[in-house]
Amino acid sequence: MWMSASKYAYGVARVRAKRAFMLKPEDYEALLRAPNIHQALSHLRSVSDLGTDIPQTEDMYEIEKYLTNRFVEILRTLTKSVEEKTARAFLERVLMKYEYETLKALLKAKFLEVPESEATLMALPLGRYSGALYTSLLSAKNIDQAIDLVPEAELKVILKEASREARSLKSPLPIEVTIDKWLYTQLYELTERLKGDDKKWAKHLLGIEIDVKNILVLVRGKVLGLQPSVIEKMWLPLCYKLSFDVKSLATQPLSSILQAIAAGYYGKAVSPLTRDVVEVEKGLETLWVKENEKVFLHYPFTLGLIYAYANLKYAELKDMRALLFSKIMNLPPQKVLTLITRHREKLPL
Repeated sequence: MWMSASKYAYGVARVRAKRAFMLKPEDYEALLRAPNIHQALSHLRSVSDLGTDIPQTEDMYEIEKYLTNRFVEILRTLTKSVEEKTARAFLERVLMKYEYETLKALLKAKFLEVPESEATLMALPLGRYSGALYTSLLSAKNIDQAIDLVPEAELKVILKEASREARSLKSPLPIEVTIDKWLYTQLYELTERLKGDDKKWAKHLLGIEIDVKNILVLVRGKVLGLQPSVIEKMWLPLCYKLSFDVKSLATQPLSSILQAIAAGYYGKAVSPLTRDVVEVEKGLETLWVKENEKVFLHYPFTLGLIYAYANLKYAELKDMRALLFSKIMNLPPQKVLTLITRHREKLPL
């Protein structure tokens, strides 16, 4: 126990200090009610470590660039504070996880032939998938050209196969799932090399994420009318709290699938009466946030605390982006509430 505390003392101290600068419900409300982008930015400068020196501008590109650079800087500093090699490798891969969410959004937009102006709203430029590469992916003529721009050779090969399946199914789901399988297999392998409480909490948070992705594959696949064998093929081959047999459940109607999910661990997020995929996704996102927040109630000197903070900071970054975009686009607060994840249920609007 003492060795664990010593190993993470610096990182945990930084996380505790930085957690004090995460946005609270009243900050979300202030941003929602801000009459313009300038007042929203002024509030961020006063309360958030992401927005300390954020430029006072209406140029969303400059605002976005500043926020993502600060996010990456904060997480890289925390990662460098971890000396144990496997734990550090895990955190480095976690940062890549957020970057690949950007790639998934860009390839989805390209597959669906979404105009560039709308695609930029779907995809947050982050890390390796920002700057020139982000711009090139946005301007690619089609999904094949976009996949050719992916720098990871191994991933590029399997994405080309996934794009053929996506065309056959008329859905980008195989492309998104391919990226998830490739990444989460690597993350899971790293958790297997961790020890003690590091392994316990990393596997817990990672397991929740994998389960959430599998539930969404099942629900989205069913809504799309995909064959059970196709849904089973897209299932991530790792489960945590899910105990049902996907092969048999995929043959059932959506109502039975939702009842099976609601009867288990994820029943607190998924209602058997739900008929909207977006509603399922939002409920699971809220549960994911709460699972990460729970980590702070337990023994702090573990890799799990840093991992949970990184996840919550990523959720905050996306929420912040949505809130600021809403000021430039003049979206009503009720619409913006559907775009954010943290504190949504605590806001009175």
